[in-house]
Amino acid sequence: MTRPKLAAMEMLKTLSVALITALLALPLGLLVAWCLLAVVNVKAFGWRLPLQVFPSQLVWLVGIAMLAAFGAALLPVLRLARMQPDRLIRIFANER
Repeated sequence: MTRPKLAAMEMLKTLSVALITALLALPLGLLVAWCLLAVVNVKAFGWRLPLQVFPSQLVWLVGIAMLAAFGAALLPVLRLARMQPDRLIRIFANER
């Protein structure tokens, strides 16, 4: 496998983990917001607030998360793509 292909695979792996995390975090965040609005506010203060969900903002949020993951992974992936093969072999040999 060539170094650029290895770097591309690492970037794809990082972005896929970030996407899965973002897609799992959205429903959990909405559930927590609902619990706070429907349960905690009612018991603590005696009043409710409406829960409003804006799908376009959720799409933007996932996009920003993916952009942040790409930016965070860019420098290590570029270093991986430029690293000499003998150094790569030494690094991966020490991971055992």
